[in-house]
Amino acid sequence: MKFLARTLALLLALAALLPLARATQSDEDAHSGTHGTPHGPLQRSAPWPAETLELAASLPIQDGGRIKPLSTYASFMLLRLNGKRAVELPGGAKLTPIEWLLDMLFVPGQAEGYPVFMVSDIQAVEAIGISVADKKKRDRYSAAELRKGRSKLYELAREYERIEEKNRSTVQQQVFSLALNFDAYERLETSFDFARHDLDVSGSTGLRKIFGADSVRFSQLVGRVPEVMALQRGLRSDAGSSGDLQALNAVLQEASAVSQGTGILALVPSLGSVKAEPEWHAAEDLFLRAFEPTGVDARYIAALARLEDVARSASDMPRFSKAVSELHGSVTPMAAARGEYEKIGLEISYYKANLITNSLVLFILGFLLAAGLWLAPRVKALYVGANLAVFAATALLTGAIVMRCMIRERPPVSTLYETLLFVTATGALIALAMEWINRQRMALSSAAILGVVGLFIANGYETLDKKDTMPQLVAVLDTNFWLATHVTAITIGYSAGMLAALIASVYLVSKVLGLKRADPQYFRSLTRMTYGTLCFGLIFSVVGTILGGIWANESWGRFWGWDPKENGALLICLAQIVVLHARMGGYVRDFGIQMLAAFGGTVVAFSWFGVNLLGVGLHSYGFTSGIHTALWTYYGIQWGLMAVAGAHHLYERGRDAAVQEALRASSQAGKAKPS
Repeated sequence: MKFLARTLALLLALAALLPLARATQSDEDAHSGTHGTPHGPLQRSAPWPAETLELAASLPIQDGGRIKPLSTYASFMLLRLNGKRAVELPGGAKLTPIEWLLDMLFVPGQAEGYPVFMVSDIQAVEAIGISVADKKKRDRYSAAELRKGRSKLYELAREYERIEEKNRSTVQQQVFSLALNFDAYERLETSFDFARHDLDVSGSTGLRKIFGADSVRFSQLVGRVPEVMALQRGLRSDAGSSGDLQALNAVLQEASAVSQGTGILALVPSLGSVKAEPEWHAAEDLFLRAFEPTGVDARYIAALARLEDVARSASDMPRFSKAVSELHGSVTPMAAARGEYEKIGLEISYYKANLITNSLVLFILGFLLAAGLWLAPRVKALYVGANLAVFAATALLTGAIVMRCMIRERPPVSTLYETLLFVTATGALIALAMEWINRQRMALSSAAILGVVGLFIANGYETLDKKDTMPQLVAVLDTNFWLATHVTAITIGYSAGMLAALIASVYLVSKVLGLKRADPQYFRSLTRMTYGTLCFGLIFSVVGTILGGIWANESWGRFWGWDPKENGALLICLAQIVVLHARMGGYVRDFGIQMLAAFGGTVVAFSWFGVNLLGVGLHSYGFTSGIHTALWTYYGIQWGLMAVAGAHHLYERGRDAAVQEALRASSQAGKAKPS
């Protein structure tokens, strides 16, 4: 009870002080006209040393519930603001994400001029009253440029927030997104203000006696809070010490103000176990923790002091490098003791290796070699080269998936982004296996096409989503067993369905363009490939759907609830069963199988991504704004191809029937002539 009473009293006291802080800040802003301008060095004296960048990149941070390298945090924050992972400066130089983040944190005055805010519609910037005379319709802006319209930006954002996202105009959505990004930017650039700020205690005789100085660092105050609170209680009981008490309260209010918002960078690991204390710390919550009966552990105070040393030495590179090294040596043992540092090096290596981009390059090379092979089928070097390129691309992609599994200690299908990688890799492996069996070149070409399209979509999804692709899982997905069984099985079903649709599309395109007209074996081979892929996919789709029902029964107490995602899985099973039964019953032949398989690709796409656009149901955790256009583009292309192929097929049948009729008429006429 004493603890609760004390904490409540502290919070009430701080709450009473904060309006004064805000009023004081507002008055300062009104006079200066520079609300939000950063404090700290305006320019750095030299480039960040390479070894310092490596140390900073490997600092652990908790973000979104996950422990990751600071370089990963910087990369996705920059992607969110900038649309890409590099800052292009006016002179042509480029900054890496970690260089940009260090500038943001420690020389914010310099970072103010970097063009890092991507705005897709210039009208959004015009709406907040900023001159855009020298800008393109889609361009990048610096914080210094946008700060001129800051008040109007936030005013419009508050207005547009009341409008549902689907009902916002393009400009309204651009303004709203820009406000969110600018707010994140401002919180980030001021997150080390507490470390650069000296607290003036000269107005309190008691505080000068405690600290032996007229000013103290934030970390020093946090470490001596029990003594400060004891002093405060004594001053309250002394009617003649109101001035001293007011000065003490002002210091506490100032410390609270400068530490607010620092939670965006949780750089200090907890000392307890992961289960007992899952959350890491920043200056903000350590300041509050100092008022608890147990106070703040000396190791936390040391970590805060190291953060202050880094922030205060940015203008002196040798000192800065030493401070970063000491900070690294302070926090990494704390993270390692909790078992939360062992994957940091692996994640850094994963992003440095850039396996997915290199895989995409090799898939493109494989596709070009396969295309050349169709033009020059007798050139064996093209066939060998295409096989090697596609195999190497698939191996790199598989390696990337394995590394992600090791980093997250999860199966490779826990997010929509990961399913894109997994479907691409699985489809390429199936196609390579088919090529090894029949050596018709068609499966090899399909593997290359699937790899290129799949990784382009994955890269586009990452750019569109602008979030860490290895996030903390939502509660319903936090189970490795069901991820490894249900989700993996259903995703293999997706892969087979999309591969079958791709092969079917190749068949239809070949028919429409008259390719291989004199080679019926080519078309029969494609049909066998499609049919076999569908059989393979149906097994995993059915098993995955049944396992999903068992998981639903375990999680939600019912096997089936007609949830959109459940309906989508059922539709895949039904679509594939229809194809197989129609073929076995003789209702369709080669062309019919391919038409149905091509349509089945759109069914898979709907179940895979489409149901997430509905934003309803128990599986709506996968919603991604902006995927709607891409999905309907695929629908349009696939259905358009089917319509053209169907019309062409009817025309061919009509022409063949007319030819047969003419031949019969000619034959009958010949028989009717007198001998």
